[in-house]
Amino acid sequence: YIMSKNNKPKIIKDLRVGFSLLELLVYVAIVAAVTLFFSEVFISLNKGRGQVLAKNEVNSSLRFAFQKIMQDLKSASSVSVPAVAGATSTSLTAQVSGSDVTYCVSSGILRRQVVGVCDDSSPTITSDKVTVGTSTFSRLENIKKVLGETFVSIEINLGINYNSGSPDFQYSESKKSTVGLR
Repeated sequence: YIMSKNNKPKIIKDLRVGFSLLELLVYVAIVAAVTLFFSEVFISLNKGRGQVLAKNEVNSSLRFAFQKIMQDLKSASSVSVPAVAGATSTSLTAQVSGSDVTYCVSSGILRRQVVGVCDDSSPTITSDKVTVGTSTFSRLENIKKVLGETFVSIEINLGINYNSGSPDFQYSESKKSTVGLR
């Protein structure tokens, strides 16, 4: 109510009205589209982060394993497994500083055992976030008849996979290298 000039109350309708049903539906559709867009962006970023994490974990494990094996082979006085030229084995045993050092894969993890049998209780080289799919060690010999010497080298072939149930985070890498014994 408001008072008119002659002091009589006058009724005025409130001209403010709410949203119409159509306006409300358009608003909800716009909010849903924006939410969907940002959720897709978030999912894509999270997926990309997971793929980078998987790749880094595999490459880091592969690099560390190769460095450790190569370090032992460079200081080894002999290699007993594989024993003969052309032989290939899934394990490697070398005489390093007077002790037998064995590399093997047990339960999908690359392990390094100093003296004794290489099994599930041996110290690990790769993490439990990756699985070693391929591990072969081949003995290569180069005989120099003129010099009367035999040069021995070991070819290392490792393949590592990332442990993930999600197909989005699957990643595997393999590397092959040869190390000459001194």
